[in-house]
Amino acid sequence: MSTLTPELAGITSMHQFAGLKQVSQELVPGDPSGIRDLSPLPFSLHCLGGVWDGYLVGGHKNNMLLRLTGFPPIELSQIIELEYGISGQDLPLKKFHGMIKDIQVEPGQTAWEGTTNILLDCPTENDAMGSFSSGTRVLLPEEESLMVQGHVLNGSFNSSWKMLNHELSDAISIVSFREKEKEVKGGSLILQKTGVSSSRLTIKKGNGQRISAYHDQPIEGNSTERPVVVIAPGYGETKRDYLTLAYYFASNGFQVVRYDHTNHVGESDGLHYQVSLSSMKNDFQTVTRYVKATWPHSAIIGVAASLASRVALRAEAECPSLSLLIMLMSIVNVQRSAATVHQEDLFAAYGNEQCPASANFLGFNVGNQFLGDAIANKFVTLEHTLFDAKSLTSPVILVSAEKDAWVAPDDLQAFRNALDRHLEHWMVVPDALHRLQENPKRARETYQRLIARCHEQVNQKAKPDVIHTPNRLDLGRQNRREKSAQQQQAETDVGTGFWQDYLGHFQSVAQCRDYVKLLDHVFHVLGPITPGQRFLDAGCGNGNAGLYFLNRLSSTISTGIPFLEKYIQYVGIDVVPDALKRANNAMRAATTNCQHGMTSPTPFVSKAWAHVDLGQPLPFPDNRFDRIVSNLVIGYVQDPGATLRELYRILAPGGRIVISNLKPNGDFSGIYQSLVSSAVLPQQREEARDLLNNYGKIRQAEKEGQFCFYDQTQWESIIATLGCTNAGIFSTFAGQAYLVVLDKPIVCTPAQKPIIQNAEPCSIRNQLPEILKQVA
Repeated sequence: MSTLTPELAGITSMHQFAGLKQVSQELVPGDPSGIRDLSPLPFSLHCLGGVWDGYLVGGHKNNMLLRLTGFPPIELSQIIELEYGISGQDLPLKKFHGMIKDIQVEPGQTAWEGTTNILLDCPTENDAMGSFSSGTRVLLPEEESLMVQGHVLNGSFNSSWKMLNHELSDAISIVSFREKEKEVKGGSLILQKTGVSSSRLTIKKGNGQRISAYHDQPIEGNSTERPVVVIAPGYGETKRDYLTLAYYFASNGFQVVRYDHTNHVGESDGLHYQVSLSSMKNDFQTVTRYVKATWPHSAIIGVAASLASRVALRAEAECPSLSLLIMLMSIVNVQRSAATVHQEDLFAAYGNEQCPASANFLGFNVGNQFLGDAIANKFVTLEHTLFDAKSLTSPVILVSAEKDAWVAPDDLQAFRNALDRHLEHWMVVPDALHRLQENPKRARETYQRLIARCHEQVNQKAKPDVIHTPNRLDLGRQNRREKSAQQQQAETDVGTGFWQDYLGHFQSVAQCRDYVKLLDHVFHVLGPITPGQRFLDAGCGNGNAGLYFLNRLSSTISTGIPFLEKYIQYVGIDVVPDALKRANNAMRAATTNCQHGMTSPTPFVSKAWAHVDLGQPLPFPDNRFDRIVSNLVIGYVQDPGATLRELYRILAPGGRIVISNLKPNGDFSGIYQSLVSSAVLPQQREEARDLLNNYGKIRQAEKEGQFCFYDQTQWESIIATLGCTNAGIFSTFAGQAYLVVLDKPIVCTPAQKPIIQNAEPCSIRNQLPEILKQVA
């Protein structure tokens, strides 16, 4: 049986150091002068499965400064538990806590290197500084040493809701998630489950195009006078993306009509290339008219996300039809948001006739009619949005994200002021990005609060005593039904040609700090790779993981390792031949530079490459590799679970696998902005835009069921079948991916080779190439 542990036993060893024979300083807690007199203390930080080494270098008053090598996946306001102890003793001398107050990253000599400085706020009641100064002299035997370590506590964020009510002027009411949990547990807000049914709708526009929609409603009760919620998906999204939100509303007495825009992704008529904001506005008005005609006695609530909320605002300003408009992560300044994402003003370029016939807009290729329509119909500027806001007659609930990379806070404040008395509530979701769905827990909490507000606003009732949660069976069944329908209509080409183009435009990724931090996380969790071991880079692409490995090896090498006595066997496999060539050239150049720059002996690394499809049985015998890494690849094969079982089969007893895979419904706006803002050369900016374009295809292929990005529960189910001794699942890549870590027992029975089936015959049969026979 596998054991899912928050910290893997094999990678949480305490850092020890020698040379300090006695501790005799007498310090007063909070006295900065005493702290400065201390020599730097070696320190290890345990976080999300990995250990980062560095030093505790000093402090001021209640602040302590840590200096760590690498990029630990930490965030502001997290709590670190610190321990001081002596080697050989089970109990620490002292424990206390500190909250992360500031994080500063210093770049290193290469793009893969850096140092993280962490400032901790240690309250005086912890007696942090007293850890050094009991007033007595601590004598350490020669063979023992002081041990210092810190653990980032899980779930230690100090997060809170910020709700702005117009009637309270500029006052901010804060409701924490912990208070919300107490409210639920205490019974004042009871969560119950109920049933929902979904049926298909087809709504015709005036131009004859068909809008594909679903009608979600409670199974029990009369629906003729229930309020109807119309959900307009965001740009690049479909009605399936809002299935959970719809079922929350339907479970709590509302009817829901959610639809796909025409000329857009999804099942409605038209190609995405022909999309325009005017056509999206007409879709919204067509659906609300249909709802009004079908349920004439029902109140209508509009819910629109991202760019669609700008469209709904215009539609409601032109022709009022709603009792309430809910704007989720609204883009209120289209021109500024687009310029933030693309690092150029697409609308200005169009006005100067410098725009091609097609352009990438927020990750999807569109015809230039999109830009022309937006300009002609005044969707573009903040001033246009404010004019529409002042024309509103319906009340508005505004939901924004604290870390939204696409929307400027001053634009939102100006929009709030323009709404004036029509703004009922403003909710700021802490730590959230532009896509609310990427954080399911925060999304559910947001939905529950919205439902309570809707009951108060539309039904003129006080906050309900019961909030129903969707039945998981109903929700899962409907999700599979809609996913199957999208698979049958799959149009996105993500074959070998796509990956050749994708990897061809993925060569400036070292400029992206989030990606470097991901690799840093992967290898700190993987642990040391020592001479004599075999290391498999499964889906190596352009060789970024291999380059990081070589850099890490050269920077941590010890003079005690004999040169060429033993060597590490690196094997890189990928389905794209050109990527293998780029990886080989890059690692050969890195090895040459490393050997020229090293003054101490280095272990020899043999390198081998092979054209291998991870969706087929792998051409290696059982128990072959000591370390296996697969970075952001496994979700692109047809059956990630079967591929993981194959990798586990070829993992040697006592070995470790570390796999990173994107989360479902990810939001890469923050990562992309970081990448494009760090681009210096025009070529780098162009590569960043190409990556955004390909990411749009990846998102669409995910919706069509061509890619599998599992959630944590699905990964846990797969891991449970493997029989590993230690396993962990951690969040990584700015919260947009999972890190799956597996240890194979030293004594184990041979794993049964799984059968991996492909829908179509594959030309790559993964026969063992000559170049790999040395490791077979």
